[in-house]
Order: sequence, then C-alpha cells, then structure tokens
Amino acid sequence: MKKVIFLNIILLYILSSNISFAQERVVTFGIQLKPIIPLGFFDTGAQNEVSNNVDFTLTPKTGLGFGMVIRKGFTKSLSFETGINSIRRNYDLTISDPDSNFTSTSSIKISNYEIPVLGLVYVQLGNNLFMNVSGGFSLDIYPTDIRTVGVNFSNDLIRYQWINTSLLANLGWEYRTEKNGYIYFGASLHRPFSPIFKEFVVYDGFSKNETVNFDLSGNYFTIDIRYFFHEDKQKKKKKKKKKEKRVFINSGK
Repeated sequence: MKKVIFLNIILLYILSSNISFAQERVVTFGIQLKPIIPLGFFDTGAQNEVSNNVDFTLTPKTGLGFGMVIRKGFTKSLSFETGINSIRRNYDLTISDPDSNFTSTSSIKISNYEIPVLGLVYVQLGNNLFMNVSGGFSLDIYPTDIRTVGVNFSNDLIRYQWINTSLLANLGWEYRTEKNGYIYFGASLHRPFSPIFKEFVVYDGFSKNETVNFDLSGNYFTIDIRYFFHEDKQKKKKKKKKKEKRVFINSGK
C-alpha cells in the first residue's frame, strides 16, 4: 500500500507541473521491449514456506515482455495509449530437505497476454526531449494452468481466473525527431488487483510427504524500451455550412 501511495505522489507532482504540448491529433504506432526485473521493494521478491523442516522457496527471475503500442493524442497535454503485449515470467522453485541432504531447483515459466489502457500526461524538458507519466489498467489473459514434475516433487499452478485486471503506473522519457519517429525509455509497475495463480507444491520423498501453497501475486517491475514510427498530424475536419434554401414566390396574377 505504501508503494502505491508513493507512486500517486509522483503522479500528482508531475500533473501539477507546467505542462507543454504533446502529440495533439497524432496517432502513432510503436514496438516495445520490456525486460522484467525482480525487486523486493515492489513486493516482487521471493516467497518462502517451511513444513516439517523442509524449506520451499519460490524466487522470481528476470523475464521478458514485447508487443505493439498504439498512441492517440487528444489535446496538447493528454494522450491515450493501448496495444497488446506477450509476457514471459520466470521463477525458480527450490526444495531443501537438510534431514535427507536433498536439494532440488526447478524452473517455472508463466506466459500470458496483456491489453493495457493508459492515460498519459507530458512535460517538455527540451526542444525534442519529453517526460511523461501515465496510469491506468490492464486486462491480463492467462491461457492455461501449469504443471511441472521432478524427482520427489510435483508443482501445480492453478489459475484463479483466465482473465484478470491490474493497476499500471509508468514513468518515462522520450526523444522525438521530426521525421524518424520517437525513442522512449522508462519504467513500469504492473500490480494485479488479486492473485493470479494458486500454487500447490508436493514433496514426497525420504519418508516425508509435505504440501505447501503459494499465492502468486503477479506483481512485476519492467524497464521499457520503445520505438514509435513517424506519423503526420491528422487534419481537422472542417464543418460544412449548410446552404440556405431560398424560396421565390411568384406574385404575378
């Protein structure tokens, strides 16, 4: 909760600044790459459970997202952004039983799709350099459950629901050229409103049968790299004036 308040303070600060112009009447298409970075500060760190002296640790690893972006400028300070992303998240599950001198680590891969809906506000820092802050939500689609099996253990991840919603917050900078498009660099926090998977880990070996559960929050932090193709400004549609109809009355007898 403290992290969300911190991000809201940043948002309010930028909204209260002197705002210059953005991409008024411009629709731009772009591609993006989003390396996923595990950070404990945003509740994206490791989870741990111990049962009968058997240690179970679920550790998020670096992942990757990529996709396309569509941005529409409405006014001189506000824009709208959407698109679709493919996300790959990686985890390591480590089971350690010191009584039996047993340790095993297995990899878990979670793939899903996201449709973000964001509102953006800009601040001009130089002739071609802009800073933006954005906020909104994402529709996250999880195609299937996941199961992995190893020596003396099994691991099942069951979806809570096949489509989930998440809070999005973003801060970034972009350099705009007149003819060669825009280059963007920033960071984003993706925070689902509810857990995305229920994980059931069963350890069955060396006269022990232990089961632990994890709730996967789905939180993650990304570094965002984007390129927007150059697009010209849309022309304003001029309203056509209706021609007045004149009626001539024949006054002749």
